[in-house]
Amino acid sequence: MNKSTNFNAIKAQKSAKNLSEIGVYNQTVKNNLSKNDISPILLRSIEIFHNQTKNKKISIEKYNNLVEDFNSRNGMLLLKKGSEYNSGLAPKKYNYINYPYLDRSAVKKTMDNYRKYVFNYNEKVALENQEIKKYNYSVIKETELTKDEKLKKAHFYKANKHLFKRYYNELVEEENTNNAIIPKQRIQKIKYTSELLFNVLVGFYVSQLKNNNAYLLEMNQSTRTLKNALPKLKIDHRKLATHKIANIPRLDICKKTAQNHIKRLREASVLENYRYINQNKPVSVNFNVDILEILDGNQPKSKTTEKQQITLSNDNVLPHNNDYTRTKLKEKEIMDFAKGKGLRKCGSILEKVVSNRRLYKNTKGMKIKNITEPPKNENTLLTKNFKNKLLEDQEFAERLANGDFFEYQGLRYDYLQKVMQYAQISTEQYRQIIIQDIIKSSSKIWKSHTVHVGEWKRTINALKEQLFHYHPNKEVIYKRIFEYRWKLDWARKWFIKHTEVKALYPFNYFDPTRTTKQEVGFAGLHKKWLKHKDYLKNRVLEKKKQVQDSNTRKRKLTAQKKLTNAIKKFEGGKYNYQQLYNYIQDNLPNDYLVSLPSLLKNQNTNLA
Repeated sequence: MNKSTNFNAIKAQKSAKNLSEIGVYNQTVKNNLSKNDISPILLRSIEIFHNQTKNKKISIEKYNNLVEDFNSRNGMLLLKKGSEYNSGLAPKKYNYINYPYLDRSAVKKTMDNYRKYVFNYNEKVALENQEIKKYNYSVIKETELTKDEKLKKAHFYKANKHLFKRYYNELVEEENTNNAIIPKQRIQKIKYTSELLFNVLVGFYVSQLKNNNAYLLEMNQSTRTLKNALPKLKIDHRKLATHKIANIPRLDICKKTAQNHIKRLREASVLENYRYINQNKPVSVNFNVDILEILDGNQPKSKTTEKQQITLSNDNVLPHNNDYTRTKLKEKEIMDFAKGKGLRKCGSILEKVVSNRRLYKNTKGMKIKNITEPPKNENTLLTKNFKNKLLEDQEFAERLANGDFFEYQGLRYDYLQKVMQYAQISTEQYRQIIIQDIIKSSSKIWKSHTVHVGEWKRTINALKEQLFHYHPNKEVIYKRIFEYRWKLDWARKWFIKHTEVKALYPFNYFDPTRTTKQEVGFAGLHKKWLKHKDYLKNRVLEKKKQVQDSNTRKRKLTAQKKLTNAIKKFEGGKYNYQQLYNYIQDNLPNDYLVSLPSLLKNQNTNLA
């Protein structure tokens, strides 16, 4: 043994003494891996193990217990997490990036890495799908399933359909141990559309890194970060789906499609360390270190951003780390966005006429109620009572001449709707009774005049031919009642106000050829009705605008209060600079993020 060999042996012995319990265990695993080749089946088992533990928030201790259990069944294949050296004796490693950023060349390299990774992944998926096809063909029983088996199969799918396909197929194998009735699902390949979406994500990450670095420099903080703990990418699926460049949609997809693409990229491990808080906050992920081409720029000597340039060093590619690592999750904020209150749905114009205006004197507006179907005997009684309201023409004319309907209030809208839906009457019967209802309401116009029976008889015969003549069904008739009642009520009030003008006799008043206002006829009120409809529409828009303005003010006050509380936490030591930045980025509009450095410098926290 020469001097050099003796020195190396002594160094190896000292290093072995410095190993922790985890280090000794991992050294055994490394020795085993260096001596033995891993079969494809074991490689598949290792991949499944990582997929199962990747997105679960488990402690290092629990993870190491799972590793021991796996290695006891399959051999020494997996490494434990944790320090491999005793405290103070671990070798120094410099895994820092002073100023993380991406330029155009880095983005291009990242996209090249992505295409290469996806190509290899899709080839692997094709082989896996062949195995899945063989499994479904050879294992799943082909006989017709019983009712219990169908229910079991449907329940299993409903409970696990949200899982990644590989994990879903693992559960299928366990479920099919005794009775193979559930087929495996094919694993989807990464398609070209996902490449466009990934490119947008990289663009988002470039911007987010730039903003994060600028904020830290503005606050005189270091931009240094660990290579395996880079800032996470924040993804708002709605903004991602509607992202535009020069007012042109980049992807032109819906929010659900964007979520599906993100899920597929996560399943392929293109995106890792996924974190979801709630639907009001963006999700956060890390890029696969084999894909992301991160660069390191030397930080300027002065930590202010004014008139400073960043000198860039040679491009550094992230090293591959075989150990599965999880970035430390930031502290969960206790304040969530107030859920946006949806605008109250507005009813139809006709409903507004009923609910918001008085159609007759001493008559309150009525809202149409939801009607449940009555029992059969009640249905028969409803039909009988409604049919009994139809009067014989001569009797009807006499009662009109006697003034029996001067205080008539009209049939209730909910009653008419109930009859329309459930009463066993024809459209013609419904039409005849509604016409008589309209004529009864119109009699108030001639309360101070004498109208003979013959005049009313002529009017009844004429209106039978005019009103609702071209209306094909009861629903259309029902909707026109609102218009006719409003016109009659408007006319009644007009004649009361203008006592010098006497109303024409009913037959002439309802003459459809009197279409101008100078002729003072019913047909001439159509323009008034259209103007009233426009008024109702404008009133609905005004109410919507009031609600929107109110919500905007409340959101602004809430955001100011959140900002004030966050800055107070920062000044009290509960938040550091990065936690404050993350909170403002996730919970408040971008304007607050831009103005944050100046607010902190001026200590202007009295915003709410």
